[in-house]
Amino acid sequence: MNECIASARTSDLTFKHDMASFMGVSQERMPALFCQRLADGIRSGRISYSDINRLQLDQPTEIWMVIKGKPKPAKVTQAPAPRSLKFRNCSGVDGAFQVPVSQKCPLSGWANH
Repeated sequence: MNECIASARTSDLTFKHDMASFMGVSQERMPALFCQRLADGIRSGRISYSDINRLQLDQPTEIWMVIKGKPKPAKVTQAPAPRSLKFRNCSGVDGAFQVPVSQKCPLSGWANH
């Protein structure tokens, strides 16, 4: 951690200014907070080795959200359809849906109308 902070402190002025601005903190606070967020991201599993590779290849990665201090977005879950004696609950590509009890759920995940 100390090496990371020392490295961030000795970075060029443009990097420090840009990173502090991106993080929304002062240039004085940036090195310690930058390294802390990276360490926390690695420790929690939010940042992986593949994220580092994606960063080097200029591909999307969650590293920027970690550095910015944004929490991990909550997973969107869909509540199951309510049970009914006349309908069967099925799972599809767009979420849960129902078909009449006389029919089976389609294998493809798409309801046939």
